[in-house]
Amino acid sequence: MDQADDLKAFERRMIEIVSSLQPSIWRWRVILFILVVVTLLTFYALITDDSFNASSSVNQSSDNSFLSTIYSHLFCKKIYFSISISFLIFAFLFGIHRKMFSSSIIIARFRYILADYNMSCDSDGRLIIKPRPTPPYLTASS
Repeated sequence: MDQADDLKAFERRMIEIVSSLQPSIWRWRVILFILVVVTLLTFYALITDDSFNASSSVNQSSDNSFLSTIYSHLFCKKIYFSISISFLIFAFLFGIHRKMFSSSIIIARFRYILADYNMSCDSDGRLIIKPRPTPPYLTASS
């Protein structure tokens, strides 16, 4: 009975580890989704920006200076895109892609270790005990 209790305790601990990772996984997925969407929107705004070209042909009012017009039309969208792409690059450099799939990485490591003991686990961390393999000398027919 001690072995069964040990297996149950080990299984409970594996389930606890996998379930504790789920909220942080979803948080990292939402952060990555927001970063990608903001980067795509700023990129789209940057490539479809024709306000600088249109405003140069139209007669400007005297209250706007030349430098403020250049800054407001040209540099703002480039700055927003630069900031969003730099956040996306930093997120990948600091391992957001590993944090999003951390539960599947841990489950794969559990399965690798448990294979030595003729066991496996499902994606929730529950143990799967495989049938005992038969030795080859018993299966050979004479």
